[in-house]
Amino acid sequence: MRIHLSIVTLAIAAFGGQSALAHHSFAAEFSYELTGTIEGEIIEVLFVNPHARYFIAVKDESGNDVIWDLQTRSTNALTRVGWTKDTLRVGDKVAVEGNLGRDNTHKLWIREVRTASGKVVRPAPAETEP
Repeated sequence: MRIHLSIVTLAIAAFGGQSALAHHSFAAEFSYELTGTIEGEIIEVLFVNPHARYFIAVKDESGNDVIWDLQTRSTNALTRVGWTKDTLRVGDKVAVEGNLGRDNTHKLWIREVRTASGKVVRPAPAETEP
């Protein structure tokens, strides 16, 4: 019995620990206080859990592309508000407002997206955001 318990403990540590480390709190990566808007072109879409992610190329002052990592809610939560994997696509030009990444990283937590056509999409009602 003691050997069986040790194997179970090792399995939990090996596999359970990885999933616990994979997820993080909002405050670990994003600022509650600092918000901003960035504009660019979507270059990659990852409509996956635990957070849907979009990568966009933003031109800096010199005209060079800077890649920003945009994150938002889970695909399940997004689907409940009508957001699908095709809501935003590679090649879309967007202006995105949200919480900026901590420590000047090129990250942003999506609060609102405005497409080139003027369509506005939000991942959640304002009162449910972090």
